[in-house]
Amino acid sequence: MSEGGLLAWKRQEIDVRRGPAGEYVNVHKPLPNPPRGMHWVLNEKTKEWSLEKKPEVVVAEVVDEDSKEQPPAFIEHEVTKTDTFAGICLRYKITPTELRQANGGFSGTNLFLAPQPLRIPNTKGQCQMAKAVPVGTQTRSQKMNRLMSGCRGISSSEAKCYLELNDWNLEEAIVNAKEDGF
Repeated sequence: MSEGGLLAWKRQEIDVRRGPAGEYVNVHKPLPNPPRGMHWVLNEKTKEWSLEKKPEVVVAEVVDEDSKEQPPAFIEHEVTKTDTFAGICLRYKITPTELRQANGGFSGTNLFLAPQPLRIPNTKGQCQMAKAVPVGTQTRSQKMNRLMSGCRGISSSEAKCYLELNDWNLEEAIVNAKEDGF
């Protein structure tokens, strides 16, 4: 007798009681544009997409030394999923030790174990919290020029890439370029 499906334990049956394995009709369609101030986030465990509020973009500006107002001792920074310990140290030009001391001496580089919001020491008086001001309508070349002037050492092709990755949102492109050390 040859190897075959004559015996019951060698036969394969398709279980139709549970319905089809899956419908792939809508797989090729992208997610719709999120509402203003929101963005799509993928839950890695369940593989489901959900909407979350976008974090506020905060820009640090240089304070004049002749200014009579005292800069704040600390700046509060909300940690996002894309933040890294080294990236925050580079962005605010502080050492890892200064960052840990300002936040109760947490150990390691895992920002999710650090207190929220993260306190950034402002001992040099260089940074002050400021809200990002929305700029009027600009052409793509104007946005590229503003990005290149705001981030020294960035080339035009890199500026275009940052803007395209951020859907031509200048403020987000500047934040991402600064995170990468420009």
